[in-house]
Amino acid sequence: MTVNSLRATILVARRNPGYKDIPGIRYHYPKLRYGRIASTLSNQLVIFHEPRRGGAREGAAFGGRSAFTAMAYVDRIWDDPEDDTHGYLGFRYYLEFPEPVGLEDTPVEGKSLQFAIRSVPYAAAEEIIRLGLTLSDATNASREGLSDISLLQLHEQHPVETVTINRRVRDAAFRYRVVEQAYDGTCAPTGLRITNGLGRAEADAAHIRSVAENGPDIVSNGIALTKTIHWAFDRGLVSLGNDGRILIVERGLDDPVRSLLLPNGQAILAKNPADRPHESFLDWHRTNVFKGAA
Repeated sequence: MTVNSLRATILVARRNPGYKDIPGIRYHYPKLRYGRIASTLSNQLVIFHEPRRGGAREGAAFGGRSAFTAMAYVDRIWDDPEDDTHGYLGFRYYLEFPEPVGLEDTPVEGKSLQFAIRSVPYAAAEEIIRLGLTLSDATNASREGLSDISLLQLHEQHPVETVTINRRVRDAAFRYRVVEQAYDGTCAPTGLRITNGLGRAEADAAHIRSVAENGPDIVSNGIALTKTIHWAFDRGLVSLGNDGRILIVERGLDDPVRSLLLPNGQAILAKNPADRPHESFLDWHRTNVFKGAA
């Protein structure tokens, strides 16, 4: 992997973008303003900043967190085939931070973020990543039963570019974001919340679009599932509609498994709308994995 050791780039990504972004997959930008800098970003580290203004959607004017939320490496740059005035950046190793990093905790000047694509020193981006992967003392104290925590501290001893491609670290961060933060340990299709004596939830963090098919480690590509339902979900026996409706195959799912599912047929999704499954990932699962009728 080639990394620019001198510079990295900040991408401003609004919670409800007016562009054709897909979180963790692609970033849409106007070529007239940003085409020149975007063309230089192949294999480069990028950091995502969510501004206070939440985006174009009604009621989202100030819904953003004013924080750095994720990192990735750019692996593809291409023109929008439907609009030659815009282009896309595609990503690999997209990783959402368990702890968003407030702008005030970084050396980045707020006024510089008036530009959607902005170059910064690599050291500044590296520091943001370290902060994003560091769980607070309060979190550590309240989540004593999480073995994930020790994995997330590996970045203190190893280079950031090594840690962020480590599958064990990525899985730990993804599980923490999905199971502990977004779903509070509760399996979405069953409502079951099972924990051990130290508070660790039994539920898995399931990727909706699989990692093997370029599914990103982002909470909107994840859902908390008990191990039995996770098995059924990965084999296309269970899926979800965009509205959270539980979908099952007509045949092939045993009655004991069916009986685990919520009787109203509606999954319990994350309280925060931004953490709920993104429609593009659910569409992918229904099209490529689910064996029933949507």
